[in-house]
Amino acid sequence: MRRPIIGITMDVGAMQASGTYTGLTVHYAQAAFAEAVEAAGGIPYLIPLNAQAYLSEVIELIDGLILIGGSDVGPIHYQQQPREKLGLIKPDRDLNDIALFKAAVAAQIPVLGVCRGMQLLNAVLGGTLHQDLSENPNISIQHDQKSAPNVVTHTIEVESQSYWSRLVTDQSYVNSYHHQVIDQLAPGLKATVFSPDQVIEAVESEEEVPLILGVQWHPETLYQDASDQLAIFQDLIQRANHYRQ
Repeated sequence: MRRPIIGITMDVGAMQASGTYTGLTVHYAQAAFAEAVEAAGGIPYLIPLNAQAYLSEVIELIDGLILIGGSDVGPIHYQQQPREKLGLIKPDRDLNDIALFKAAVAAQIPVLGVCRGMQLLNAVLGGTLHQDLSENPNISIQHDQKSAPNVVTHTIEVESQSYWSRLVTDQSYVNSYHHQVIDQLAPGLKATVFSPDQVIEAVESEEEVPLILGVQWHPETLYQDASDQLAIFQDLIQRANHYRQ
């Protein structure tokens, strides 16, 4: 059996290099996502932002999909007006990622949403977000850490008997760099991992083998030093094999 091909969404921005290429538009993703997929036994496939032009071909090619982190999700996608502390939004990226997510789910292709990716899938499925941590009165720990991304800063609380409990435990430490969080959970999703101040840290869909998993922290920057973080990507490979049978 060939290794599963895992689609990885990309961000968009301007080239920061000096000289001829300064300011040119680039599509990009952290190398850590591709490296984590490779380490888990998959083949990474980076999907540029014009994927809507050939969406059906992309869906035929991939066996799993990772929605990566980045800019804020536009509040139009969860029926809110922009508030004062909303960060940068990228409407074209939102539309591209939403189209990929919907097409993947329709084709029974398993999805892993990371940080913004989890927030996006929650919005698409009918949930809402706090546009900034300050909107959540229960925040009592640092969620936008100042340390390097590969430094873990807080513990998590994992519901027993959940799918996520197969991957991480209450002894797991995670990193945290985000300023938005899930507010209302979408229908069809279960919140099964929480921070000490009860921010939703991971979600799963309701199938026995979930089609959709989402995680608020960034396992792609931790997998080299933490087997439970690598297990998140290994699980995506296993779910891809399960759903393509």
